Order: sequence, then C-alpha cells, then structure tokens
Amino acid sequence: MAARNPLAKITRLDLDARIHGFGDVWRLSRSTPKGHWLSQVYDPASKMFVSHLDYNTESQRTDFHYEPNFFRIDCVLERSKKHHLSIAHLPKKDQADVIFKIYCIQKFYELHRNGQVDRSTKGFDLAVKLIADELGLVKSRVNWNVNDPSPAPKKRGCRNNVKVIPSGSSLRRWIERLEACDWDLTALRDGRHNSGNTRGWFSDETYDLLDKFAHKFASAKRPTRIEIYERFEIAFRWQNRRFKRGGREPDHKPSFSRFCLEVAKLDRFEVDLARLGRDKAHRRWKILGIGQDVTHALERVEMDFYKVDLHVVFADTKIWQSLSPRLRAQIERGSWYLCIALDVATRCVLAMRLAKQEDARVALETLRMIYQDKSSIGHAAGALTPWDQHGPPWQLATDQGSAFVSTFFQSRALSLLMDVFNPPAAQPQLRAFVERFFRTVKEGLLSRFEGNTGGSVAELGDYPAQMRAVLTVDQFADLLVRWCVDVYHNKRHAGLGGETPRDAWIRLTKLMPPGPAPDRDRVRISFGIDLTRTTRRTGLRILGLDYSSEKLQAQCRKQGDAEVEIKLDPYNLGAISVRFDPRSTDWMTVPCRTRFMEGRRLRDWLSASEELARRFDDVAQMRWPIVLAAIEAIERTHKHAVGIAQIGDEQYDADEIALHERKLKLGFAVPPSDDGIGAASATSGGVAAPAARTGTLPTSFALPGSRSFAAGAPRATSPVQQPEPNSLIRATPAAEAPVSDRPAAPPDQPCGPNDPTPGEDAAPQPARRSDATEPARPHRRQSTWKLEK
Repeated sequence: MAARNPLAKITRLDLDARIHGFGDVWRLSRSTPKGHWLSQVYDPASKMFVSHLDYNTESQRTDFHYEPNFFRIDCVLERSKKHHLSIAHLPKKDQADVIFKIYCIQKFYELHRNGQVDRSTKGFDLAVKLIADELGLVKSRVNWNVNDPSPAPKKRGCRNNVKVIPSGSSLRRWIERLEACDWDLTALRDGRHNSGNTRGWFSDETYDLLDKFAHKFASAKRPTRIEIYERFEIAFRWQNRRFKRGGREPDHKPSFSRFCLEVAKLDRFEVDLARLGRDKAHRRWKILGIGQDVTHALERVEMDFYKVDLHVVFADTKIWQSLSPRLRAQIERGSWYLCIALDVATRCVLAMRLAKQEDARVALETLRMIYQDKSSIGHAAGALTPWDQHGPPWQLATDQGSAFVSTFFQSRALSLLMDVFNPPAAQPQLRAFVERFFRTVKEGLLSRFEGNTGGSVAELGDYPAQMRAVLTVDQFADLLVRWCVDVYHNKRHAGLGGETPRDAWIRLTKLMPPGPAPDRDRVRISFGIDLTRTTRRTGLRILGLDYSSEKLQAQCRKQGDAEVEIKLDPYNLGAISVRFDPRSTDWMTVPCRTRFMEGRRLRDWLSASEELARRFDDVAQMRWPIVLAAIEAIERTHKHAVGIAQIGDEQYDADEIALHERKLKLGFAVPPSDDGIGAASATSGGVAAPAARTGTLPTSFALPGSRSFAAGAPRATSPVQQPEPNSLIRATPAAEAPVSDRPAAPPDQPCGPNDPTPGEDAAPQPARRSDATEPARPHRRQSTWKLEK
C-alpha cells in the first residue's frame, strides 16, 4: 500500500457551506477518504470529484471563497430580512440621523456597564437625561398645535427634529430593533423615506391618458409640451363626461407641471431618436471609452480638415495696406480650410496647412511637414519657441473624407511604411483629440478677431462676418503659427495632467527618440510631382534644367528616346526619379547637371524665372550669373514670406508646371556644372592657390570655357575683356559644337563639399579673372558660345 501524501491535507467541509471555486459555485454532496464530491448550486445533477490535494491547491487562489452555514434554514431566513445596504448607501440626511442614534446607544451601553442605569423604563429615562446633560441639549417638547404661533410649530416628521433628545421609550425601541436585526446599523433608519401618497390622486384611466399623451412628445414633428397638454385637456374633458354618464365621480384635472413630470419619465434616448434623428441621437448618447492608450511620441497621429470659423481677405498684406476703403470693400473675402496633424501622446501640432478646399494634395503636403523641422517657419512668423517637433509617425488616423480615402493619398502614405487608419464616418469620437483641438483653436484664437462666424448660422445671427473681415491670409497664417508654437505648446494641458505639450514632447522623446526619417529617394517618390517627359541626347529637361546620368544615357541607347515617368521633388530640384517601364517597380535617380540646384526649391526657381522674364525681353540674353543673382535676391528679400508660405495654399502639379513652362517661355538651357571648368585660380604672384572646399560658388555660374573662383580667394588684377553691349549671344547645345570644343561629360553625382575640386592636381595656369556677376570673356577655341550677327 502506497504511503499517504503528506501535502494532501484532509479538510472537512460543511454540508450547508457554499464554495466559490473551480470556475463555478458548488456545495458539498458527500465526502470520502480520498476527496469530496461537489455538486453545482444551480445544477445539482452536475457533480465533480475533487481530491484533497486539488481542493487545498484551489483554496489558495484569491478568487476562492468558502461560506459556512450558508444553506442553513435560520441563516436563509435571517438573510431574507436583511439587505445589502450600509450607512454609506443612505442619503446624507438619513446618515446624520442614524449616526446620532448610534451615539445615544453607545452612551447607554456605557452607562449600563458602569451600573448607573438599568434596562427598565426608569433606567432609559435616566439615561436620556444623562446623555442630554453631557451633550448640553435641553429636551424640548414638540408643539403639535399648529394654531399656536409661539413657539413655532413643527410638522410631524420634519427634518428639523434631527438631533433632538429622544424619549426613554424611543431609546429603548432603537436598542431593541438593533439587537433583533443582528446589529444591522441601517435598521435605525426611520420610515420617513416611505412617507407620502403611494396610491395616487387620479384613476387608472387618467394615468393611462397621461402616459399616452406624454409619449406624443417623442415625435418627429417636435411638438412642444404646452401643445400636447392642450390636446390632453380636450381628451380629459371627454373622459370626465364619460364618467358622468356612467355614474362615476369625475377625476381632478392634472396640472401642466404634473404632465411635465410624466414627460420627464420618458427615455431620453428614445425622445432624441424620434425628435432629432438617428445620427444626432447616437452622437449625443453614445458610450465613450478612455480613448487610445498611447505611451510614446508619434505613436498615433490624427489628421483632419477644419473649416476655419473666420473670414479672411484674399489679398496680399502689402497690397491691402495700400488700397483705399472703397477698393478694400470690393476685395473678395471667404473662409479657408485648415489641415492639422496632431500627436496624441503629447498633443503637439506636428503640421498645418491652409487651403481653399479639402484636397488630397494639401493632405499630402501636411503629411510631409510631419517629417520636417519647422523651426524656420516659426522663426519667420516671429515665434520665440522652436517648432522642432517632427519624426516618422507609427499610425496615422484620418476620417472618411475624400482627401484622405483617395488612392493618391493612401498609396503615398503607405509607401512611407506607416499604418493608415480610417475610422468609420460620423464617428468623431474615434478622432477625439484633433476634434477637441479645433474647438481650442476656435476659443483661444479665432474668437479674438473680427469676421468670426461663430461656427453656425444660429450663433452668427445678423452679424456681417464676411464684410467685417480685416485679416489677410498672410496675417492669419502668421498669427496661427505664433499661437500654436508660443501659446498652445507652452500652456498647461488638462489632458496631460497639467503638463505642457512641449514638455511632454521633450520627456517622451528622451524615453524613446523618434525613428530615422526616410531617405531622399523615398521622399521624392512619395511626395514628388508626377510628370512625363521624352528623353533626349542631353537627358531630360524640366523648366530649363537638364537632368542626365550615365545610367540614363545607357538606357536611352538601349531602347531609344521614349516617354518616361518622372517624380519631381518641389523642395529639392537637385535630382529626379525616372521610371521607363510603367509596369516596373524600379526607379532611377538622375541628378541635375547644374549642381547649384541641389536643395533649391521649385518656388524659388519659378520666382526667379518670372523676375528674369519681366526684366529681359529676350531670354537668350540671360546668363547664369544673372540667374544666380536673381535667385539669391529672392531668397534674401522673401525670407519671411517663404517661411510663412509653407503653410499656405501653394500647390504644384504636372499641369501647373506645364503652364509655367509655357508662360515663362524659357528659351535658354541652364549650363551644366562641369563643362570645361578649371579647378582653381592663381594668386597674383603666379603661385596656384588651392580651391576652397567650402564656400565655392557653383562653377556653372560662369560661361562654359571660363573658370570659377573660390569665395574669398584673391583674384588676378588683369583687366577682363567684356563683350560688346549690343552683341547678341545665344547658347549653343554641346552636341552642335565641334568635337574639339565639346566639354567633358559630367559625373554621375554632384561633388559634395568635401570632394576635391575638378582639376585640383593640374599644373598651375596663368591667372584669369572670372566674375560670377558678369559674363566672362569668350575663349576663341574652348568656348561653345557663338556670336550672332
């Protein structure tokens, strides 16, 4: 025979016990030396055998509960008399009354233990007197004579009788009641909570009539309570006439307030469902949860459009200030749409764009701002706090708007390796944080200015919001950026526990820094402008800029000239992405032959081209130094406007670029950077000076065949022969020049700031002056420029 397990302790169970364990509620059926047979309380036919070891193991769990004597007859009867209430469940007025009674009972038991009183009638009267002396209260008799004005009469059961010294019989009744109910303190509650008329003042027919007309309030016609009550009065008079004909006593007419009480008993959701419709009723009474559980910055970013409740002037600020009041009244005014990207974990504004309408291109530009450091935009607006919140988001939550569900936006957002989530329509609580931010903008910023629409026609009233608009688009964009960066980011946020959004961003990014930004090629393919061009021997030409590489030329030699797809990044014209086969997934990166365009924006290039077109009648007269000077001047004078314009409504697509190409009539091709360029300039002493690795102006600023110079390097003092002022000079393509005069082919990639300058190891040459702001002297044999008569 095997030895008994010493760990299997034998536990004796009560037949009347209730056991909470083993995933259900059990009671003991019978016990054996090896264990117990348990049966379910709610299904006695279902039984289970439990060994002593299993029972001891289960009894150690936190959810295990053993209730002895639960099914005894006297315990069941006692529980039926009790309830689950405690003193904390009672109303506050009843709590004060019960606590006073408990204090009196405790004092009586203390006097009884000391032998000062007994449980006789005289003993209870003496105990009441001693308790009153200890509390400093004088027992006053209640005056039940309502006709006697002195002292003031008190109504029977009035709450003013609380803390009045009871009689000896009342104290005995309290103690006997408390001892009979097994010291249940809630038994000391008096019966005043059950007072009042419980039978009702009206007949059953009148109550049915009240209920019938009260339900008419839940109607799509939206009747008022007074209208329904008037119809109820008519039906009530017909009912009393019927009672008289039947020999019954007519009922009293319920008042209007009594009818309103019946209306108040209706289910509020059913009332709103009938009167307001399904959508508004669901929006008002839907159950809201705790929202998204985010712990890191950029874990969830919400994006949405908001129609700004403010009319602005569609005019430039400088133009608006120079107009007369009569002309100002004729300028168009209207509302704009604001696209916002908000980080949920920190409540920081990651991006914003102003547009005249909801558009997928605007949404994509807003998405791109999330990846960029926007401190330059804030500095241009005059903000004192850096706007440096940026990084790749993990999840992007948008609504079901046409701008976000379009294939154009979805494909480019998914290409950035983020999770795009589009909650169901008409469910703003699924994007609660950005929706709440719109109300913050309305209350904190828009309410300060003239032209505020208030958000609805009802709030607008007769206020001429459109005619009272005084802010221009530039001014509004300036104020919006400054408010978000300086005010909102540095203001305590209740949703962050009193922490400011900027402090929350700094704290969370220290715990988990943002991931790396996507590379340039992925950014260009995701956010670039779609174009189509035909290849040529010089490569691809876009807005007068040539893009070429050895790989592109090899592909052209293989299959000939063809129409290709192009991705152009409007924020960097230094390179493009090209795809020959539309069915292929391979994109080829082709650099610009003009290295100066690396990092240049499309907006600056178009502004410079428009300025040159206005200044020069014949675009063939323009030289690259002149183009360079125009671009640098635009960047200096429009630095503030460029920063603010990044949140404005400025978009470029294939049609817009084609329009600019036809409008500007760019008849010149910007010369490449490596066509016959020397390496360095010699000093006045004849010793070759090495080319500067930093601060060197692009060599393409000079004419082909001339030499560039390093910024700050000494120049030769020899005079420079200038071309005749009336001579017409035009650019000749390199393919048309003689073979001996053709420049060397440019490299695949532009040189970086630390790369050696071409020709750095060459022998010293005689010094030659080359000015980047003036056309260089044409060379007879190496120049590709020709004179036209």
